[in-house]
Amino acid sequence: MTDPRKPSPACAPTSGARGVRVVALESALAPYADALRAQLPSADDIIQRAEQRQRSARVRRAGIALALGLALGIAWWIDPVYQTQTMTTVLGESGVWTLSDGSRVHLNTDSRVDVALHLRSRRLSLASGEATFDVAHAPWHGLLPALERRFTVQAGGTRIEDIGTTFNVRRLPGDAVEVSVQQGRVRVDNGHTESVELGRGQMLRTTPQAPGRPVPAEVDNLTAWHDGRIVFDNTPLAEVVDELRRYGPLPVTLGSDAAQLRISGQFDLGNREQLIDLLPRFAPVRLGRSADGTPHVERLPAP
Repeated sequence: MTDPRKPSPACAPTSGARGVRVVALESALAPYADALRAQLPSADDIIQRAEQRQRSARVRRAGIALALGLALGIAWWIDPVYQTQTMTTVLGESGVWTLSDGSRVHLNTDSRVDVALHLRSRRLSLASGEATFDVAHAPWHGLLPALERRFTVQAGGTRIEDIGTTFNVRRLPGDAVEVSVQQGRVRVDNGHTESVELGRGQMLRTTPQAPGRPVPAEVDNLTAWHDGRIVFDNTPLAEVVDELRRYGPLPVTLGSDAAQLRISGQFDLGNREQLIDLLPRFAPVRLGRSADGTPHVERLPAP
């Protein structure tokens, strides 16, 4: 019995029939073949256009690379700032900040530092007070120091450039600046003809009139405030009181003779008043009280 789903042999197209139709189609198109070939590009045209597109792409890539290189060169030359930060402490407060490059800034009482990180330099300004700068260096600093991002601190008219690692800067009255070095070296320039270099364990004080000279110093004593202490070494009592008042109110008056007495010792910044109370124990003074209860220091007469 015949399967009705299968076409009968008479209905199935033969390969011969298909061939006849193809030949008929080619014959019908033959008069138009030349016209069709005229509208289509030749093989040489196709190759030439492909080469032109490749050359144009290369020119575009070279132009983009040149423009990018020029932009980077200009940016490197003008050294743009990409991050700013301001750090402040109030009277009696200290604090430690870590910059994005890993450097650390330790601020003393009533101080302010403005930070501007540039593409190829780090520029800080000590607007007031005192700060210690522990500078982070790139891994290649020892081999290629010229590629290191410069680290400078501007304090009034004085600029300090880091060469080593850790240094302390303090603003003084009259636009004077005190710089001391705990590790490494720094270069100090306050507009005079030559800059001055300081090494570890050295300190100098600059003024607008003179660059100052490096002298040996107990730099750990100068930065004892890191640990909440203060150290005096043969310091006039008037200067001692002024120094203690940097960290908060200190109600005391000094007689004219007592002001020049020299004091040595280490004291806790958290107990400044205690120093005044203990003065009669290690200095030839007597402690009295004014009408409002304020301590008054008088020098004892010579025996």
